[in-house]
Amino acid sequence: MERYIRKYGDAVFIEELVKLSELHTSSRQEFSTTVYEALSKIVESAENYIKNEGERLLNVVERLGGRVPEMEHLGLNEIRERLLTILRESEIIIEKLRARLLDIKEGRDTYLTLDEVFDAVRELNNLWDTAAKLVKFYRQLYSDLSPLFLITA
Repeated sequence: MERYIRKYGDAVFIEELVKLSELHTSSRQEFSTTVYEALSKIVESAENYIKNEGERLLNVVERLGGRVPEMEHLGLNEIRERLLTILRESEIIIEKLRARLLDIKEGRDTYLTLDEVFDAVRELNNLWDTAAKLVKFYRQLYSDLSPLFLITA
C-alpha cells in the first residue's frame, strides 16, 4: 500500500511539475510575441521617419543647391553625402533589426539593441539642423540684399 501511495504521490508531483513547465513555455511564447509586436512598431516608426525625413531633406538640399550653387561650398555637399550614407546604413540596420525581431518572435534568445537606429535618427536630425542654418542664412542674405534689387530694378 505504501508503495502505491508513494508511486501515486510521485505521479501527481511529476504532473504538477510538467504543468508548471508547460505554463512557463506558453508564458515565454506570449512574452516573445508581445515584445516582437512592440519592438516592430518602434522599428517601423524609425524606418518611416528616417525614410520620409531623409527624402524631405534631400529635396531641400537639391533645391537649395540648384538655386544657390555657392551653398555647395558652405557645407551643402557634405550634408548631401552624409545624408545618402545615413540612408544606406539605416537600411542595413533596419534589416538586421528585423532579423533579430524574427528570432524574438520565434522564441530564440537573441541580443537586440535599438542604439544604432536611434543614432541614425540623431544624425539625420543633426543634418536637418545644419541644413536649416543654411536656409536661414540664405533667407537673411536675401532679405538684406532685397533693397539692392529694388534700387537696381
